[in-house]
Amino acid sequence: MTQSELASKTGISDSKISSYISGRYEPRSDGIELMAKVLKVDPAWLSGFDVPMERNNQIIKADNLTITIPFVNQKLSAGTGENYLSDDDIETKTINISEYLARGIDRNTLLAAEVSGDSMIDEMIFPGDIVIFSRGLIRQEGIYVINYASDVLVKKLAFDALKNTVDIISGNKNYPTRTVDADSVAILGKVVGWIHKIDF
Repeated sequence: MTQSELASKTGISDSKISSYISGRYEPRSDGIELMAKVLKVDPAWLSGFDVPMERNNQIIKADNLTITIPFVNQKLSAGTGENYLSDDDIETKTINISEYLARGIDRNTLLAAEVSGDSMIDEMIFPGDIVIFSRGLIRQEGIYVINYASDVLVKKLAFDALKNTVDIISGNKNYPTRTVDADSVAILGKVVGWIHKIDF
């Protein structure tokens, strides 16, 4: 694909793409995602990370084999935090997702919620993306929806059972990892996938 074709298909100006290629400027996360989608490559690979070139299989687009799940009437913060998530926050509004996300998971536990903030962009979860999580599922380290200090957050978690602590890890090098007492964190569910805003 030529530089001009990439500019045309992404809507990013030819001069901006030229400045990205030359290394004069770094693209913003939304620009990286647009280019990665058009080029059919993983955004992290395009950003220079040592990952496979193919798109991350956790980023699932809805296809013909879809299921319908409830949508949470509250944004999940990838930043400073939102208020606690309760049953009252679950809307009658729904979203269709690929049934691939439900393999091995009780479909009745799946919920969808919009993300706000930029603290998970290195995990390729961007503001406006829809996160799919399984309510009540706790299985190994990974990305979770949690309640911490009265905020509902989407963060990566690492557990230390001996110390009874949890590392709350932001997927953005500009935000520090917080190590907190495990009892201070309410895990609402594990993220099983996400859909980029530009995909729906």
